[in-house]
Amino acid sequence: MKEILQQVLRDLEQAYDNPDSVDLEESIRKLESAIEQYGDKGTMLRDALTALRQAKNSMAHLETAKDFAPESSFGQAHNALEQAIKSFEDPDNDPL
Repeated sequence: MKEILQQVLRDLEQAYDNPDSVDLEESIRKLESAIEQYGDKGTMLRDALTALRQAKNSMAHLETAKDFAPESSFGQAHNALEQAIKSFEDPDNDPL
């Protein structure tokens, strides 16, 4: 799962830098499939998936937007994916 999350994160970063270079819909499908196959770690992966969808939807406005909404969407997706990756790096990260 960690490798899939890392690939999706790379795709997101590449899409932000060059929107025409990556199909985030494919990344969304990869993440959906991984969640079905490996299960959801609470709501963390679902939250990352939602943030990724929002980033994908904001891509059309990335270059033309006069506000920070597209950048914010990508930032939220990036943070959500990083947190999900960290959760797989340290399986004993439950504070209790």
